[in-house]
Amino acid sequence: MPAPVITTEEFVRLWNLHGSAEGMAKELQISVTGIHSRRRRIETKLGISLRTASGKRTGGKHTEIADRRQALAETRHTHLEHEMQLDVADGVVVVFSDAHYWPGIVTTAHQALVTLIKRLKPVAVVANGDVLDGATISRHPRAGWEQRPSMAQEIETLCLRMREIEKAAGKSDLYRTLGNHDSRFENYIAANAPALEGVHGTSLFDFLPRWRAGYVLHVNPDTDGWTVIRHVHVTGGIHSAYNSTVRAGTHYVHGHLHKLQVVPFGDYRGRRYGVDTGTLAEPTGPQFAYVQGGPLNWCSGFAVLTFRNGRLLMPELCEVIDGQAWFRGEKV
Repeated sequence: MPAPVITTEEFVRLWNLHGSAEGMAKELQISVTGIHSRRRRIETKLGISLRTASGKRTGGKHTEIADRRQALAETRHTHLEHEMQLDVADGVVVVFSDAHYWPGIVTTAHQALVTLIKRLKPVAVVANGDVLDGATISRHPRAGWEQRPSMAQEIETLCLRMREIEKAAGKSDLYRTLGNHDSRFENYIAANAPALEGVHGTSLFDFLPRWRAGYVLHVNPDTDGWTVIRHVHVTGGIHSAYNSTVRAGTHYVHGHLHKLQVVPFGDYRGRRYGVDTGTLAEPTGPQFAYVQGGPLNWCSGFAVLTFRNGRLLMPELCEVIDGQAWFRGEKV
């Protein structure tokens, strides 16, 4: 008699019911080996771990892999949040933006970021938009026979660099705000292949599952230390950081403009800061060929925010000068 054909959902239901390969094998008249083979395929496909009734796992290497997938599945983020919130009484939050990761390039700022994350052990690390460049789906037309990496190459590089940050961050919370370049990925697929909606690989969440993502991150909201982290400024121009904190009424940390600066502002409510988090890329990198060699008020680096008793102290910058990263007066 041929073995019965059951769906993945039915297999998972029966496994949870019996809690063992032996019990399922007896009911379905399938060998125990066959049950375990199907179990491993389902664990790999769904990223879950099917445990025995006792909660134990057996199977050596396959067990370890399944357990890692289960741990990842339990913390996986799958949708963009309108607003995110983080409460920090005492600790450090590291914020970088505009990485525009590019195949074959590991920038000085990225290396310094990984080093300082390991050293400072922040409460959270925030990727403040544009971790992806999306050159081949850019609004900027190709300049002549300019060579651009494929999306597959960009995504591979993105995963490698972000994984380096994840390893350095350890147990730190990971946040990602949406940048205009990041949105190109899903927007392009939605516009050109809408039938693929929901298919794995059509969202950056599929490649960056550990990073909680949204439009804006509020740190210590409704307190004197209220700090808003968002990719886009409130008001642009050369005084973007200053105008953004004035208009927002809170500390305001933004990217997008590739400048690197901290601007204080004071009024009857007290002192607060506007911060532009620069770019993790090299300002003269191939990602920015569209500027055609013009002068740029851009700087490679990132920001470090320190909170004490819920208040934000003067933000600090790690700045790349002549190819060397500097933080607190020392080379990184």
